Amino acid sequence: MSPLGQKRNEFVLNEQFLYDGIIISLIISVANNLYDINALTFVNEFILILVIWYGIIEHFIRNSNVINLNVRYRLLFYGTFLVGSIVNTIVYKTYGISFIPIIVVPMLVTLLIDYEFGASAGLIMALSTAFHHRDFFMFLQLFPQVFVATLMLKNVRSRIQVAKAGLVTGFIGLIMVLLQEPVRHFYLSMKDYVVIFLNPLFSAIAVVGILPYIELSTRVYSNIGLLEICTINHPLLKSLSIHAPGTYYHSLRVAELAEYAAERIGANAILVRACAYYHDVGKMRNPEFFIENLKDKNENPHDKISPEVSKEILLKHITDGVDMVRKYRLPIQIEMAIPQHHGTRVQRYFYLKALEMDPRTNIDDFRYRGPRPKSKEMGILMLADVVEATTKSLVQPSIEQIRRVVEKTVIELYEEGELVETGLTVSDLRTISESFVEVFENLSKQRIEYPVIDEKIEVIS
Repeated sequence: MSPLGQKRNEFVLNEQFLYDGIIISLIISVANNLYDINALTFVNEFILILVIWYGIIEHFIRNSNVINLNVRYRLLFYGTFLVGSIVNTIVYKTYGISFIPIIVVPMLVTLLIDYEFGASAGLIMALSTAFHHRDFFMFLQLFPQVFVATLMLKNVRSRIQVAKAGLVTGFIGLIMVLLQEPVRHFYLSMKDYVVIFLNPLFSAIAVVGILPYIELSTRVYSNIGLLEICTINHPLLKSLSIHAPGTYYHSLRVAELAEYAAERIGANAILVRACAYYHDVGKMRNPEFFIENLKDKNENPHDKISPEVSKEILLKHITDGVDMVRKYRLPIQIEMAIPQHHGTRVQRYFYLKALEMDPRTNIDDFRYRGPRPKSKEMGILMLADVVEATTKSLVQPSIEQIRRVVEKTVIELYEEGELVETGLTVSDLRTISESFVEVFENLSKQRIEYPVIDEKIEVIS
């Protein structure tokens, strides 16, 4: 797709969701008034939620590198938000404030999308609930739980961290109630205190149980889900190791480079690692046409076909990869990474070959279809992929040679405009370059030579 077409699609997407805040505010207001409809209260709540939405959440939406990647992120956010609001209202009216699972939606949104959206969803839910019941102390009890729960789930890597967040939030709920007692003079039974403490804990357990179903159905994965597919025992990776071993080892090395670079600049290292593992799975369908899988580099099948056919074979590994990822229901993040890791770069070797045969050859005919990388993680993946492939062609390279290759790659991709939409700064690129060199330097170090003992060693059987 051309850059003009991509901009048009982004414009249409923004127009499509221009009034989403109004619709969501309306539905949440209706949910809050399910049991005791009051026109004035309804209007006041609607205005309150609308102000928060367009004052806070819309700002996050327009500046987020996550939620704008694919329409399903927005739909997941809105759907989870609305269902959670309705459930909270029903639970409150049926059992009381102590039973409201206020942290479930913020936790899910934080895990699947981002911390800012999780905290914002919790803010609206806590504030609208307290406003509806004209009880500001209710907000003081609910929102601190939301804040702590979402904060603890930033960059989460395991399910046990979700459980810990629930446990800590339980203590926070108890503390907030105890702090309010001198002011409100209410009297709670031991059962009430137990419920207040256990509610966040059971909510966290519910989140852990619900999460895999949301991931599988929407294909929007949390870091926890991404880690679970980052295993060499996954059927698709095992198949890649058998049918295209060169590509498989290339992917492992790209993952090593990209993950370390992402950690250095504070990007999502887990996402980068998962995308690196699967970015070239499409090569399985024609492994012999990719140089890393050739047993004899002198017998290149591309020498026997035209550059136009070679170009199409390389382009096909992108569409084949997307098809495979969809078949295995792997994360949408990986599906988007497959075309982005080549961006709109030119297949230079085949273009120059075609140019020798026909000087009128159009360079754009030999470009990958894109789109260009849309996030820091995808920019890192592109850089790591090119660097790994280029350094592999060097014969016994020195660290200085590798450093020159890395710097040349970064400069080329930057000047070609492939990194313009990633949000990577010059400082980030410098750090990424240094991290790549460090990885290669560590790999080049020789193993320690252990001293040889010139004595007979008796083997006890």
